[in-house]
Amino acid sequence: MDDRFIITVIGTQTIDDESDKIEVITSGEYTLSGNKALITYPEFSQENPEVRTDTTVTLDDGRLTIERRGEMSSRLLLEQGVRHQCLYETPMGQMMIGIFTDNITTDLSTNGGSISASYQLDFNHNVVSYNKFDIHIKEKDLG
Repeated sequence: MDDRFIITVIGTQTIDDESDKIEVITSGEYTLSGNKALITYPEFSQENPEVRTDTTVTLDDGRLTIERRGEMSSRLLLEQGVRHQCLYETPMGQMMIGIFTDNITTDLSTNGGSISASYQLDFNHNVVSYNKFDIHIKEKDLG
């Protein structure tokens, strides 16, 4: 893996007016070609550091797909102003969740940049959480 980029992901989830924030800083890959960006990076469990999840973020013409593969896998599709049904895997099994994306903003170049998104998760059409994440991509200093 050519991990010449530092990927920082800051995620905030709000449920019943209580927010929880998670920050991940890792090395990864990033490419930008036209309107398509591809980011791949590993995540490791805090509880069990041997457990690895591989995350791929694809931005293609305004649609953002986040795929996580590992002990628990998921595929989320975010598209501003659109509600999508997505499969989400939990320790107790798979379930379908709805995702309505409020906003996606990007500021990308071939050297890095940022992607931000805010969205609502729903189960049986009842909103269960409000979510926001920011992904920052920066080339490593090789000097």
